[in-house]
Amino acid sequence: MALTGLAGCSSVWNSSASQTTDTGKMGSGPPTQIAGVALPEGYSLDANRTIVLGEGDRWIGRLSYSVNSSSDAMFDFVRREMANYGWTEVAVVRAETSQLTFLSSAGDRVASVLITRSTLYGSKVDMTVAPSTGSTVGTQPRQAGPRQAR
Repeated sequence: MALTGLAGCSSVWNSSASQTTDTGKMGSGPPTQIAGVALPEGYSLDANRTIVLGEGDRWIGRLSYSVNSSSDAMFDFVRREMANYGWTEVAVVRAETSQLTFLSSAGDRVASVLITRSTLYGSKVDMTVAPSTGSTVGTQPRQAGPRQAR
């Protein structure tokens, strides 16, 4: 089922519009319209959890995939490689479930990457890319003046 009629989106990729294996995993590579993010070799796209709006390096949505690398190796890969695509690291939490947050070089998109350990081996990754709502990082909150008694 392809979604249409979304304002400003030139194309939409939805998992049910693609060929999948019996396990619901994509066999090779991301949808052809995906660019501008770090993806490891040998990953398997989870077609049931992936939805992409737009194309090229302007897409938004969620890429869900698994890979036969440890969650620690994936954390290091994403942290190192996203910079090669023009993303600036904003926040990082390395834990049982790790999260990395990046801001695009233009400052108009945010990428959040969630990495969890797979049950047997490898890891699962959810990469969500969304428009930025405007950053207030580094600004001081306004101080309220003294309250007047009524």
